[in-house]
Amino acid sequence: MPYQAPHRVPPRATSSPAAIEELLADPSRTRGLLLESVPELLTQVASRIASLKILEGALLSLMLGERMETKSLSHAANKLLGARELAELFGVPESWIREQARLGILPSFKLGHYVRFRIEEVEHFLTQRASQAA
Repeated sequence: MPYQAPHRVPPRATSSPAAIEELLADPSRTRGLLLESVPELLTQVASRIASLKILEGALLSLMLGERMETKSLSHAANKLLGARELAELFGVPESWIREQARLGILPSFKLGHYVRFRIEEVEHFLTQRASQAA
């Protein structure tokens, strides 16, 4: 059977959507974008990510503050927490805690192959993130 080159479909020439929400709602619409509109859309995405990270920090700080008050975790302040314990404290998935620690976003340290958290450092970090949101 002779070799046949793959059929190339020329990109459709459409304009950039008015808002990035349209692409979030239907990512398949990216196939119809003009290449020239992509840098602006990437700038919008980066801005959205930064805003979401600040909001995330503020919400986690609020949640941690309330949980610290309602669960009276003063005894936990001096002990090290594992990812599972911190996830339970925040009410978030353990995988999220581990990912944030791995990325260096959430303050942590390793003891052998175990990742541990000091609640005071996490509180301080979240307080800083919350103040950036203000």
